[in-house]
Amino acid sequence: MSQIQLSAINTFPVKSMAGVNTSNAFVTQAGLAFDRRFMLSDPEGELLSARQAPKLLQFQTLLREDGLEIIAPDGEHLTLRYPELFQNYRQVTVWGTEINAQHCGEWFDEWFTEKLGRPCQLLYFGEQSERFTSRRPDIPVGFADGYPLLLISEASLADLNSRSAAPVSMDQFRTNLVVDGCEAFAEDSWKRIRIGEVEFEVVKPCSRCVMTTYDSKTAETLPAGEPIKTLANYRLGSDNDVYFGQNLIALNEGQISLSDSIEVLETMEAEQYPDNAPILSPVQQKTDRASLWSNDQFLSLRCISRVEETRDVVTFRFALPKSASIDYIAGQFITLYPEIAGTEISRCYTLSSSPSRLVDIAITVKRVTGGQVSNWLHDNLNVGDYIKASGPIGEFNVHSSAAQKMLLLSAGSGITPMLSIARYLSDIHSGRDIVFYHQARTEADLICEDELLWLKRQNPNLKLIFSLSQPESNWLGIKGRISRDQLIHEIPDLPQRSVMCCGPEGFMQQAKEFCRQLGLAEQRWYEESFGKPPGIDPQPLDQTLQIHFGEQTVTGNNQETLLEQAEDSGQFIPSGCRAGVCGACKVKLISGEVHRSSEIPLTEDEKREGVILACSCVPETDITIEL
Repeated sequence: MSQIQLSAINTFPVKSMAGVNTSNAFVTQAGLAFDRRFMLSDPEGELLSARQAPKLLQFQTLLREDGLEIIAPDGEHLTLRYPELFQNYRQVTVWGTEINAQHCGEWFDEWFTEKLGRPCQLLYFGEQSERFTSRRPDIPVGFADGYPLLLISEASLADLNSRSAAPVSMDQFRTNLVVDGCEAFAEDSWKRIRIGEVEFEVVKPCSRCVMTTYDSKTAETLPAGEPIKTLANYRLGSDNDVYFGQNLIALNEGQISLSDSIEVLETMEAEQYPDNAPILSPVQQKTDRASLWSNDQFLSLRCISRVEETRDVVTFRFALPKSASIDYIAGQFITLYPEIAGTEISRCYTLSSSPSRLVDIAITVKRVTGGQVSNWLHDNLNVGDYIKASGPIGEFNVHSSAAQKMLLLSAGSGITPMLSIARYLSDIHSGRDIVFYHQARTEADLICEDELLWLKRQNPNLKLIFSLSQPESNWLGIKGRISRDQLIHEIPDLPQRSVMCCGPEGFMQQAKEFCRQLGLAEQRWYEESFGKPPGIDPQPLDQTLQIHFGEQTVTGNNQETLLEQAEDSGQFIPSGCRAGVCGACKVKLISGEVHRSSEIPLTEDEKREGVILACSCVPETDITIEL
């Protein structure tokens, strides 16, 4: 058997809201530090959880040094600082137990009342608050349902998903500790374990309720009552409760960290359950489960939130149809097809979300002068609206280089692929050495500044460098545009790194030249840009040509790119940057001649085989293309 390790640590600061994934945590007898220390109640003090208000599942939380940052589904932020909390206490009831809880303040009550559409108050488990577990009345617990900690193995979740036609994710079970390297349900037989500095006692299996049937990002119920339906067929106890996961208590205080080994100190006889849930065959799984979204497939995405990141940048989060699933690489993009003034227009947007969080996807869009689609999104796309899109694609991504040392260089909205990459590498605790350099005009223009600072605290391998070209007088960080001196001083080992760069054309040209001067090899440089490919000029004479797309022939010209003419004639060619950089629009030239303005992503073998970039080629003669 392989070594059993701790593979995820999840803290849920506010009961029923989204959790925070961390690389380490301090454990007390009451559970993980900061876990379930806040809750909402109605004005009479009765617990208000996602059972009564499923929308709570969509609220995001970030830990700050002095409190919390709470993000509502509509994108509005609420900052909560511990020193500002009211000092008065109120009686609240959690599952029949009365608790003396600290009232946070009327301002917070009003904010949540407005967001949820029902009267409520925010409470904190303060110094004067007390509550104890039922089986061990000497063990304290905060606002958690019954016990301080919940543990589930990855193998157990995989076993559940192998039996269900509607697979679920670990976050639906609100698990504090996830372990890997053991057999499915091995945790059922553990009595005492040690993780890092802490010894834990396994108290009892965790009974599951209807809340596991809610999608934690959309707050909608999952198909066919899953996962309870499947669990009821092979994890049903004699008391008719469904069990999945194990409740723990800590026997001492101490630190635990990701990848800590799990030492099983004492075992017990595992509970036995009738098994009436056969493992589905691969054919059944493929038939019944959501189909994977491909880059040549159109879906209607539903906007589920708008987050105002800065004065001119908005993050749009989307839910896929229930019949579809997504698998993408951090750094890739999707293509949107909004209809503007009666005309369908396509534009590519990098996914700023992380593939380690597959419940929904997000793009982060900057309002720009002349930005037809970007500005339309800002002005017209609202929560609940649908937009047509094709699936993820793009060769500028986290796997472009396997180098252990990376430099992410970005400016302005070029930060979007870097956000996805930084989130992904931090989420999976990759261990790669990352320097993230971002240039903006002012601090107010720094996109996702708070989250990046939080990621830095969680990921010891991430170094952040913010440089402002027009800083305020109180800015203490780096000032000015990217320069050779900046790179020498801040990144002395630059030649040993792989460099991924995205931003305005001028920024990328300067950055590449500085890196070249400092000894960076050409093969270590990767860039992404969105715009017109260089060198596309109309041919001297406007000629009518025949373009053969496989068996279909259309009348074309020698003035527009092959991609533009394909789109005009209704032919679908996957596309991305439209600048000859990403390689998404590769096609094969069977016969004829074209004027090539870019071959950046093509290998020598591809060039010999006749592969061309549709966005960067203009026909010079009649041509035949293989799509």
